[in-house]
Amino acid sequence: MSTDSRRSPRLMDFLPLEVRVIHHPDGRILAGPFAGRIIDISRHGACLLMSQVMHHTFHVFHSTQETDAAALQLAISLSPDSPEHLLNARPVWLALFDHESIRAFKMGVEFTEDPEQKTMRDLREAMQANQGQRAGWWRQHCRMFKRGSSF
Repeated sequence: MSTDSRRSPRLMDFLPLEVRVIHHPDGRILAGPFAGRIIDISRHGACLLMSQVMHHTFHVFHSTQETDAAALQLAISLSPDSPEHLLNARPVWLALFDHESIRAFKMGVEFTEDPEQKTMRDLREAMQANQGQRAGWWRQHCRMFKRGSSF
């Protein structure tokens, strides 16, 4: 039996995002963008659903873990006409997601920014609109959502 020891509660959602790997000191893009979805999010981290985690020889999880100079940049747009929210994170875990005809990867990330930073507050506020509809879609289509990670 696993115990959930997360630092903050998760909010189930289904947000589109792009994941880029950046050189943390200067912001230069090293890889990406990789398309994905946020399937749950909290003040400290998120679970991402990604169809692709590798481009040529660069693996978004393993290659990023090999150096402290690489970080994930999550670009989140809640709608086509809303501003893009950029959050920096580090990968924590990676697992295969295999449900019916969906075969993808789930990746747990921990935000490297202060959860009270303006970007994080703005994103949380913007997410409140239509959150129930997005979360409902995810619950309806993936009832077997499981992952025992902790942040």
